[in-house]
Amino acid sequence: MKYCSLIVLCILLTGCVAEEIIDEVPILFIVGYDNGKEGKIKGTISLQTFDPNQEVETRSFEAEAYTSKGLRNQLSGLPKPISIGKMAVLLFSEDMAEEGIIDVLDSFLRDPAAGRLIYVGVVEGSAGELIKNEFQYLQGIGPFLQNLIKQSIEYGNMPQNNIHLFDYKYYGDGMDPVVPILKKEKTEVKITGLALFEDEKMVGKLNLDEMFMFALINKSFSAGLYELELPDGEYANLQKIKSKVKYKVKNGNTNPSVNISIKLNGNIVEYTGDKLSKETKQEIAKTLERKVKAHGDEMVKKFQELGIDPFSIGDHARSQTRNFDFKKWYDRYPDVPVTIDVKVNIGESGIID
Repeated sequence: MKYCSLIVLCILLTGCVAEEIIDEVPILFIVGYDNGKEGKIKGTISLQTFDPNQEVETRSFEAEAYTSKGLRNQLSGLPKPISIGKMAVLLFSEDMAEEGIIDVLDSFLRDPAAGRLIYVGVVEGSAGELIKNEFQYLQGIGPFLQNLIKQSIEYGNMPQNNIHLFDYKYYGDGMDPVVPILKKEKTEVKITGLALFEDEKMVGKLNLDEMFMFALINKSFSAGLYELELPDGEYANLQKIKSKVKYKVKNGNTNPSVNISIKLNGNIVEYTGDKLSKETKQEIAKTLERKVKAHGDEMVKKFQELGIDPFSIGDHARSQTRNFDFKKWYDRYPDVPVTIDVKVNIGESGIID
């Protein structure tokens, strides 16, 4: 009797679930936000509908409102209900990112229907114009950008990022978020660097070369390819670069100092010189050591001047200092001495030996 009641209850509950047929419900993959008129937010969405012949119809819509919730109400007037369960990318224009984005992000973080691994990006130019331009991507701009960012994290030189990491670093002490910067260049969309945030507002940026160095120094990391220019004008291409990073903070509450120790391992897959001798390998290793240290020193100085902490040095200080006092730390952070030690080990160099 007990089991019969359970089966009946399951059947009744199943009947209460709203049916959504993928061929009929427009799927929302991407939203772009720009500053609108009279202080409003302008939102642009790209919807995809899949028909039984496996063809994809993509359409974009725009709306303006004073709040992100109001914007959703404006867009809810579209012909069919929209599914946001596949939401993959949220884009903001630089202007809007400089004014703050947490209200928009918060509306998605609080929505249980939204996906958990939404990527956040800043667009050089208009986010809406980038979305409306369908380029040549057959799968649509939303899935394309999702794959572009995902593969740059997994196989390229971009540090991990998504909406939940942004939220964690926004609310956490001693850390600040970063997100990728994208730009439309003729018929393509490219990643051009990292946007630096102070809490919810964009305050600076790193170019692609600096993004790679940031990823190596920020935390232990496995990178893709990197082309290194040598002092003699030759070039070496390094692959499978792995960094092992340790932050050590002394006297966190009184007279703090920080040391960042970085051990790098990488393989040389291409060299433009005549012969890759043992001495050449050592020179490549020393050149990379100098470059990582120089970029690291410049970035730390830049971050301290901006009053931001993308390396999460404050959080490392908290974890290594008993009864850590964040108020004192924030006062001292711009002048905290930070040293960076880099050791590079060149492993295999394959057939070019």
